[in-house]
Amino acid sequence: MKQCQVTTLLPAPAHIIFAAVKRPSTLVYVARGMLRFSGWRRFPVTWQVGQSLHTRLWFFHLLPAPWLHKMQVAEVDEAQRLIRSHETSPLYTWDHTIRVEAQESLTRYTDRIDIEAGLLTWLIWLYASLFYRYRQARWRRIVARYNRPPISEDLTHENDYP
Repeated sequence: MKQCQVTTLLPAPAHIIFAAVKRPSTLVYVARGMLRFSGWRRFPVTWQVGQSLHTRLWFFHLLPAPWLHKMQVAEVDEAQRLIRSHETSPLYTWDHTIRVEAQESLTRYTDRIDIEAGLLTWLIWLYASLFYRYRQARWRRIVARYNRPPISEDLTHENDYP
């Protein structure tokens, strides 16, 4: 097993960031460009414990994965601002934890992924490392937009999505 952890500081309140984390539409937005999810329009409005979904991943919006990616929401902890998912395919298993922490006037946003993929672990870890850095750059982009007037509690909008 190999762990990938990526953290960024966001200039927005933690409760706003966590509200956005709980919406699958935010996932679609922050992944866009590197990863697309088939059938994303039928994703739930918010993540709830026990939800599961199956989707085909499209790398760089061009290359379809020859497998289905399965995701199960394992934990949504409002008090700790934490979401955990268990994700699998025939090639890998990974557990993803998102933690949102208030830190003075900023929010510390952390993605931690525990990856198990046999001989492919290092390759999938490399992709995950790049992907989560990309996602967090997209997070910084939507927070920068949030900080421009008019300020809104909603970081993303439906027309932001493909």
